Amino acid sequence: MVVAFFVAVVLYGAVTLVFLILSSAELLDSGLSTPTSLASVLVTSLFWPVTLVAMSLLVIFQALCERASRKTYAPALRLVHRSN
Repeated sequence: MVVAFFVAVVLYGAVTLVFLILSSAELLDSGLSTPTSLASVLVTSLFWPVTLVAMSLLVIFQALCERASRKTYAPALRLVHRSN
């Protein structure tokens, strides 16, 4: 039981580190790194499961809203009509 706990802690820490490295590298590349944004990256990377679920729900919600607002259009007319 103790071994499983430590394996889970190491896995959680590894994923947190990956999120932290990638997010801070993106901020530095974009030139938008400020102390506030870097602190936000740290908090987001520590709570990555919550962030992952929240972002997934956001993407799903946006896709559903986009699909609902899209009008159904008639197919485009062909310029050439072939008849046999």
